[in-house]
Amino acid sequence: MLSAEPAGGASSSAAQTSVSSEHSVRSTQHSLLGHEWAVAALIRALAAGRATHAYLITGPAQVGKFTTALAMAQVLLCEKGTGCRECRNCRLQERRAHPDLRILERPAERKTIPIKDVHEFTQGIALRPLEASRRVLIIDGADQLSVDGSDALLKNLEEPPPAVTFLLTAPDLAAVLPTIASRCQRVALHRVPQRAIEDYLIEQRGIPLEQAAIIAQAAAGCPGWAISASREPELLERRRRWAADLLHLLSVGSLDRIRYADNLADRWSRDSAAVRAPLEEWLRVWQDAAYAQLEVPRTRSLLASEEGPRVAQGLGAREVAAMLRATIDTLDALEANANPRLALETLVLRLPTIPAERPAEPAVAR
Repeated sequence: MLSAEPAGGASSSAAQTSVSSEHSVRSTQHSLLGHEWAVAALIRALAAGRATHAYLITGPAQVGKFTTALAMAQVLLCEKGTGCRECRNCRLQERRAHPDLRILERPAERKTIPIKDVHEFTQGIALRPLEASRRVLIIDGADQLSVDGSDALLKNLEEPPPAVTFLLTAPDLAAVLPTIASRCQRVALHRVPQRAIEDYLIEQRGIPLEQAAIIAQAAAGCPGWAISASREPELLERRRRWAADLLHLLSVGSLDRIRYADNLADRWSRDSAAVRAPLEEWLRVWQDAAYAQLEVPRTRSLLASEEGPRVAQGLGAREVAAMLRATIDTLDALEANANPRLALETLVLRLPTIPAERPAEPAVAR
């Protein structure tokens, strides 16, 4: 795993390169919010001759995996090995016009990246690079490779050409074929502190303080979502609506719940992400309710302040914990190609009901 700490025993010149390169990363890669360390570590590895042929960048959705991959690609292609943004290679990369940079992602109309695309993507990579000293191949969503596509990629990772670096992204290590993951150096990205996202929105995007605070809170540590929400206010409203949907379902009967689930299931084949997104927001609501019951300060969901306590106080600790687990299990089942209608109906029918008046259960069940 790439380390955020400088390598021990470096020469003074190498140390100087690390310091200046880290400054360059921080001052120029603004959208690389919170992950500058990954690029700085790659710069140090290149300077020390320790860069490997493949990196697997993992982290939550919209935390910045693809942005980090692009920044690492710029360093790898840069004439100075720092991502200087001034050399010809850096300028070409920033315009996505570098002939030695290739990017592969899942076709919009498919659920996986087919083997045909992998073959086309890797064709001719053993040839000499055209502009830079190496070729860089980014696979955005290595977890979405088909079985045959994974096998085809594995052959290239097992016997990589000398001047090729692969940069793969995936939500986590378990989502990638183990034989592929084992041949990559992992770059694990973590959620970015809310204050850092808030400051970025104010200073770099010109978002007013109050709105920046709301967006940063809703982003739950994912800068990519925050940047998108700063451009598209409807994203924030959509999250509020999903939280409100859950509150509504907690107070209605089985028929209304099934109708809601069936409506989601009908959309699954067209846009699975649009079905997962509400459930991920529900997950945040249940997490917030659990923290509220434990009296731990935390406001990650978009529930209004008077509604959060209603969920926490209206349900028992066991019920909240059970729904937290049930929501996670449903998301996992959908990822494993379970029947979406059955999975979603099962989830909504398990939802508890918040009565008009009900004494709160102790936070820690005895």
